[in-house]
Amino acid sequence: MRFLLAVSAGLLAFAGLPIKSIGSEPTQTPRFESHILPIFQKNCMPCHDAKKRLSGLSLQTLSGVLQGGKSGRVILPEKPRESLLLMMVSSGAMPKGSGALGSSEIQLIQRWIEKGVSGETKDYPEISVPVLVTEAEVMTSILGAKCLPCHGRRRQYSDLDLRTREGLLRGGRSGPAIVPGNPDKSLLVRRILSQEMPPPKFQEQFSVRGLTSEELEKLRKWITAGAHPDGEKPLKIQAKTDPLVTDSDRSFWSFQSPKRHAIPKIQEKKKARNPIDFFLLARLEEKGMSFSEEGDQLTLMRRAHLDLIGFPPSPEEIETYLADKKVGAYDRLVVRLLESPHYGERWARYWLDAAGHADSEGGSSADGIRPYAYQYRDYVIRSLNADKPYDQFLVEQIAGDELFDYKLAKEYTADQADKLIATGFLRMGVDSTYSTEQNYLPERFDVVANQIEILGSGVMGLTMGCARCHDHKYDPLPQRDFYRFSGIFQTSYDPYDWLSPNLKCVGVGAKCDESNARLLPLLSAQDLREVEEQNAPVNKEIHRLEKLLEELSAPFRAKLINKNLSFLPTEVEEGLIRALEISEEKRSGIEKYLVEQFKPLTQITQDDLEQNFAEFKDQAGKLKESIEASRKKLRLKPRIRALFDMGGDPTPTRILGRGDYTDPGQLLEPGVPSVLSVGLNPYEVRKPNWSTDTTGRRLALAKWLTQRNHPLTARVMVNRIWQNHFGVGLVATPGNFGRMGSPPSHPKLLDWLASEFVRNNWSIKSLHRLIMTSAAYRQRSSSDLKVKGLDPENRLLSHFPLQRLDADALRDSILKVVGFLDETPFGPSDPIDIKPDGEVVAKRLKEGYRRSIYLLQRRSTPVTMLETFDAPLLFPNCLKRSQSTVSSQALQLENSELLQSGSQYMAGRVIDSVGYDIPKQIQQVYWITLTRSPSSEEAEAAAVILRSLIQEWRRHLEIEVPDEPIVNKARWLALASLCHTYLNSAEFLYLN
Repeated sequence: MRFLLAVSAGLLAFAGLPIKSIGSEPTQTPRFESHILPIFQKNCMPCHDAKKRLSGLSLQTLSGVLQGGKSGRVILPEKPRESLLLMMVSSGAMPKGSGALGSSEIQLIQRWIEKGVSGETKDYPEISVPVLVTEAEVMTSILGAKCLPCHGRRRQYSDLDLRTREGLLRGGRSGPAIVPGNPDKSLLVRRILSQEMPPPKFQEQFSVRGLTSEELEKLRKWITAGAHPDGEKPLKIQAKTDPLVTDSDRSFWSFQSPKRHAIPKIQEKKKARNPIDFFLLARLEEKGMSFSEEGDQLTLMRRAHLDLIGFPPSPEEIETYLADKKVGAYDRLVVRLLESPHYGERWARYWLDAAGHADSEGGSSADGIRPYAYQYRDYVIRSLNADKPYDQFLVEQIAGDELFDYKLAKEYTADQADKLIATGFLRMGVDSTYSTEQNYLPERFDVVANQIEILGSGVMGLTMGCARCHDHKYDPLPQRDFYRFSGIFQTSYDPYDWLSPNLKCVGVGAKCDESNARLLPLLSAQDLREVEEQNAPVNKEIHRLEKLLEELSAPFRAKLINKNLSFLPTEVEEGLIRALEISEEKRSGIEKYLVEQFKPLTQITQDDLEQNFAEFKDQAGKLKESIEASRKKLRLKPRIRALFDMGGDPTPTRILGRGDYTDPGQLLEPGVPSVLSVGLNPYEVRKPNWSTDTTGRRLALAKWLTQRNHPLTARVMVNRIWQNHFGVGLVATPGNFGRMGSPPSHPKLLDWLASEFVRNNWSIKSLHRLIMTSAAYRQRSSSDLKVKGLDPENRLLSHFPLQRLDADALRDSILKVVGFLDETPFGPSDPIDIKPDGEVVAKRLKEGYRRSIYLLQRRSTPVTMLETFDAPLLFPNCLKRSQSTVSSQALQLENSELLQSGSQYMAGRVIDSVGYDIPKQIQQVYWITLTRSPSSEEAEAAAVILRSLIQEWRRHLEIEVPDEPIVNKARWLALASLCHTYLNSAEFLYLN
């Protein structure tokens, strides 16, 4: 409402109408110190004093008022109707929290503006003196953006370091880069004017552009004015006393450490199995409700299998489970499933969604492949299977490279390699900078913002990205907190000193330039030996083919050179040909001159030969195809896609006005959100005590996040695990625990679970056991109309929520049931194929199809079946999958080649197991697909359908005289149709 009032006031002002009646004018001209400052001190200083400066605006001095804030100037002398400050106070939109200004106060401010904003101290040079170009602007948005790839942290060509004013004055081999007061004599300006800098040959390589005329003019102005230093020091923030965050802000529930509440008293104690039930039943009893009856034995078995390992039990597993008549059979089942290697494969999917994991970069149509991303996926699976404590799991992913001196290691242990691979968590976001056309500063800052969004939402439950361009509108996250947080990663993600996502490999044996890539060598002697052994025969074949190509090219090349040189005088032509026939070091001075002078005529490429000789093109084309095919067989040397400190001092961290790198603001130190300070040890950076050049910034963050009483870390993880068991979290917005997120449905239960999680050494498997052995989890999924009326969304959990299988579990269950599942774990992602009709499918491997988690996760070409059933595209991550119900899902299950061929294979397995006895076939189909036997009515109806299908298939096959092999084919195809029907059934698709 206040915003609308402010807009209305602005419209009135522009229409020329009075903002408010001003009555009789005072005879005295208002002065800032005497008349206006007291109004500001009374009403505005809690937010806009010189210390707090909310939205960058200080009203404590006249110069501060005239300077304005992040929204620009708020006062325009002699123009009250165009002055934002007057509009806001007239509309009542400001000041916030206190009452509106009185009409006399508004009149006084309006009169003061009309008279030219007079002041007694005349401390407002902004009006008459043009704004000077600052050192920060030059070093950050001009030289930082254009020059640091060659003269910065890792490269200092010609011994020139342009990161600081001192570096400019010191210069390089050619002398000082600038002469303060004289831009025309400054070598830097002269090189830019001559277009020597940035060098054209490097502009594409490092994705920089030459200076614009405006940027050059700013640089000249700064030098002309003396190239003075700003003398600025980083803003030091003490989280507990940050003026931009109040105690009221810190009192919000999610910014307080979890409390271990007492287990509530309930009436129906017999219905409770563990403390979870007491918290839930206490709320239900308030509404006059209770739990539903417990699900039957097989319903709970199927639920547990699908929940923990992602596909239903086999008939053999069902038989073993039903044979266990001792008390606690279900509890033992849960333990067995948690120990299954398939558990990690199932639950890694949820974490990989939160991390934004993909096997491709995204960000452009090329969608480049990440050949080593699978290592991070395998790390997550191994960690979950080993029940790695969640705090250790986080520390390794945020700062695994800072846990040991990896640069000195000659060979990594498996644990050390895992720590480096774990940092791939911070390399998973969308990243278009593998393309030189999309590797400029805006795209680089976008990559950093994506990673902060992934970490913020996935680990902390905060929408930190909202503070990138301005103070967060709802949560106490000032804009500077976003940039302080990003400063933690600036040692690794420095937009002004960027590492490329891709590794450029050229030549036989894949020789790669790793100086500008994000990869570390995987120092494992065994892995290296395996690669070399596999590549040796392939490299030998490539050498042979390349030699043949060179032998084929030689006479054509000589012929084309002779043609190109034919216009030269005979003596020059003969001398040049002789020079080309001898090695460079044996050439005389005149021969070297001739070769250099006529280089364009003698440097002949394969393309030149193909354009001039059709017969060469045909023969060379076949050889080149063979070479390329052989290259694809080469196995890349093992490397790790990791995050690591690049060494040296990173570029200073600054607030960027509206998120724009051309508007650098306050210099900052790295830090964490100030609102998260109650009861916590502060964020403190301590450099690891070893030779590796690393700052310890990320390790400090990891330790700060994993404090046992951190308000968010345990809560956020516990909530997501709960969500993935019950369909909805205790907080329904898993990535937003802020003011605009959903409040917890059971706040005391959430806190108790968070504290229990930490007490149990951050054990994820212990949390699973606690949840899955509760009476709440073991309920039936059905409810009556009365219950639905009292709690239509089932937030109180009076019954188990009916849920459709997610895309991965559905596809994996189909593969398991029909018999196509290849259970081979780990390794490079399985290839996908695009069919002529556009459907994206998995390529079948020798042993069948592997689980969905092992498929190539390419952002631009998601597997159609997974996409149809709401698998996310991860831009940048996904904390809760949607569940749509659309016709394309039914069509996919009906027409998919996987379902059709799988149904036939499944029918063959059933026949192999029980023969052609129809009742036994129906029993087996039910056990395999639905984990139960059919009722008598279901069995009878299925038998009628199956016999009808057999007759239809016989007619379709045009069989007149019974012939046993043909009859059996009809029986097989009919059973396959029945199998297909059950794979399409709601009972198969849903977890009840």
